[in-house]
Amino acid sequence: MIYRACRRGYDFGIICFSVSEIEPMQTEVMTVKQTRLIECRAGVERLDQALELVALCAERDASSLLLTEKALPPAFFDLSSRFAGEFIQKLVNYRLSVAGVFVDGAAYGERFGEYLNEARRGRQFRVFDDREAALAWLAEPG
Repeated sequence: MIYRACRRGYDFGIICFSVSEIEPMQTEVMTVKQTRLIECRAGVERLDQALELVALCAERDASSLLLTEKALPPAFFDLSSRFAGEFIQKLVNYRLSVAGVFVDGAAYGERFGEYLNEARRGRQFRVFDDREAALAWLAEPG
């Protein structure tokens, strides 16, 4: 068995997961107007995966990341979990430009809709209704 991640359990034992037990993130490297970026389409389940995306961007020489709403776990849309804020903060701490595509942000509740409205004006993390607008923003110089 190959060990991917281990953590202490409530019974003070160690719980280990094999690589085959953890769903990998579905990502694609692409170039838009000479800008290399990573698109994450599925598989985000844990906060530490933000750092995996940072590492992938560094390995592929990409300074931008596109996140689709299907890539994100239910905890992302529950602001009381703090997942969204912590996940995005980890990405922007490494100076990545991050675009999120949320087709119907209102479907996740009023508070999350307010969060999205604020993020539509962001400098490093910005939210869009469609993928093409997000890609155009990520491809802008500077």
